[in-house]
Amino acid sequence: MRLRAGSTRRPAKDGRLSGATHAAMTLLEAWPGEISGALSNWDREARTRNHWRSHAYGCGIRECCGSPIDDRDVLERTIHRLPRGLSKELRSLVRELDDRILARFPVRLDHYHHWWHTEFPWDYDG
Repeated sequence: MRLRAGSTRRPAKDGRLSGATHAAMTLLEAWPGEISGALSNWDREARTRNHWRSHAYGCGIRECCGSPIDDRDVLERTIHRLPRGLSKELRSLVRELDDRILARFPVRLDHYHHWWHTEFPWDYDG
């Protein structure tokens, strides 16, 4: 029996995404590691105990080391650019990380911005 390309679901590096999703993300990256780096950083941000005290990575200067806002934007853009089935897989993982962050901090939501762009512990500019 011969399998069609992409029909096997091998786990990606950390086992949370299928090989097909990981491969599709790689094709969308502007530079090697852009999306996987953003996902790793967002995961690290979700696991940080106190966002108010220190950032999970970098020096805190957005122009130097980036910010969680930039990483979440990369993930959101990727979710919208992936094919439907693969984006559903990434969306589920990102939503789990979002929920972990939102469980710790109340966010004032509006209809014009993504929640991670609101006043939040990682407001580097403020």
